[in-house]
Amino acid sequence: MSSNFENTNFFDVLYSRKTIRKYTDEIPSKELIKKIADAGRLAPSATNTQNWEFIAIFDENTKQQMADAVENKFNEFQKIVSIEEDKNKLNGYKYYSMFFYKAPVVFVIVEKKRVSTMLSILERAGMSNEELSKYDNRSSILSMGAAIENMSLCAHALGLGTCWMCAPLVARKEFSNILGLNEGDKIAALLTVGYPDRNNTTKQPPKKTIDEVFRIVL
Repeated sequence: MSSNFENTNFFDVLYSRKTIRKYTDEIPSKELIKKIADAGRLAPSATNTQNWEFIAIFDENTKQQMADAVENKFNEFQKIVSIEEDKNKLNGYKYYSMFFYKAPVVFVIVEKKRVSTMLSILERAGMSNEELSKYDNRSSILSMGAAIENMSLCAHALGLGTCWMCAPLVARKEFSNILGLNEGDKIAALLTVGYPDRNNTTKQPPKKTIDEVFRIVL
């Protein structure tokens, strides 16, 4: 399928991108998925560590195992929640945590272990863990966010839709086991990818105006 955004102005892609949760059955080619991963690779990262890995899951069995892990985790939560209203909210949250397995492709964004130069210096100087936590700016997770945004925009430019998901990470440990990740690797997010089901997509949600979120200090 050809993209509506090939050779299109960047800002057209930026302003028209939206989250897509429902997809057609068409499977994106491995070439397109690799392009999306490459867009993530080109994102800025803390001290240019590039401490990420992008795992593209096509395999239905693997996606089902991951979905089962999420469902089992929510079933555990239900056993410890006694308030009926909260149980209902959990059920709704479970629904929005599990639709990823229906996507043609699921990216798992992995944050590889990275040692902060500044925190290492302060630790060697004798600073306590409590004090160190005040200066931990979580730059690695910000790097993952930059990569995911690149990937989302690239996918949209290629005519594909994405949904950036963190809710399924209640089963992060189980995902790591399913995928055979190394100790110290941490799954930062899932990114579903597929061709949008035009009959089941919602409008782009309203955004705050620029005046609500922007100010200039002179």
